[in-house]
Amino acid sequence: MTYLWQEERGKKFYKVQTDEREIAKKMKRRNGFHLCGFAVNASLWIFSCEFTRPDKAKQVLKSITGKSAKINSEGVFYFE
Repeated sequence: MTYLWQEERGKKFYKVQTDEREIAKKMKRRNGFHLCGFAVNASLWIFSCEFTRPDKAKQVLKSITGKSAKINSEGVFYFE
């Protein structure tokens, strides 16, 4: 599963967390995504990125994951 959230409301800084190795490989190759955290004994990667608007962030993640975004009660987008 892949998660997308905005670090601070109204700012252009986002975090993307995934536990899927193929998605992480795609983000490592893509410009604008920077690996900022990972798990040593588990499949977990966290990337930081910048987008001007939330809809642009969802659009890029939709193209990377191939899935549509859903939103949970805390305002975090996730891609199953």
